[in-house]
Amino acid sequence: MESCSNRLRVLHMDVTKDDSVKRAFEYVQQNLGSAELWGVVNNAGILTGFTVEFSSMEDFRNCIDVNLLGYVRVTKAFLPLLKRTKGRIVNITSVAGKFTLPFCTPYTASKYAAVGFTDCLRLELETLGISVVSIEPELFLTGLTCHDTINKNLDAQLESLGPSLKEDYGDDYATSLKDVVKLILSIACSKISIVVDDLESAVSLENPYHTYKPRRHVLSRFLCSCGEVIPRSCHILIMKLFFRLFFSKSKAIKDVIIKIVSWL
Repeated sequence: MESCSNRLRVLHMDVTKDDSVKRAFEYVQQNLGSAELWGVVNNAGILTGFTVEFSSMEDFRNCIDVNLLGYVRVTKAFLPLLKRTKGRIVNITSVAGKFTLPFCTPYTASKYAAVGFTDCLRLELETLGISVVSIEPELFLTGLTCHDTINKNLDAQLESLGPSLKEDYGDDYATSLKDVVKLILSIACSKISIVVDDLESAVSLENPYHTYKPRRHVLSRFLCSCGEVIPRSCHILIMKLFFRLFFSKSKAIKDVIIKIVSWL
């Protein structure tokens, strides 16, 4: 930052370490002065791994430790201060916590858990007067969705596959997996201000919504809403059909799918 309020304080906190979170809490407590803590925003997040077999146990552990347990650690640490002010907790979750996004399984699993944690927390803290808000963005272009980093990680993962997995899936599957990852990343929205605006509302409004769903436009909002409300059996059928067609050997079919998705 080139300029900011002289009231801003920046400190290092590793949400995967109990001691680090404890030190952050003590720092905040000691530096509040006559002020009180109004809100906590849980925004830490990582994206590691791909499919179940193309992800290591470390990928799963890391995603869960940051995307879920990091929220739990920070929330539990700062609740004593929030109970005094009847403030609020804002958790940045994801649309991936509402309906399944395959090929990033560790991330999706952790976000489902984060949404569940947030919903439970909201009900539990209601009697204490603390608001809990979930922000569930669609796919936005951030450091988490950096094309180069994800493609590099995917190449490394494919290179590290054992002979049996390479034989099971074959070169065509690896190529199609690269294509689907590229397709998903290509539609990431660059207008991050959409998320920031909802975050500002969640933190500052007297009566915020319990859930904010940042979307790039009306069509995106409609499609995401459909994905949440249609019967699970229909969602599974649609996803199966989409990926069966995409992973077919027909380049023409794949090109048509890419064209349709690009319109979104």
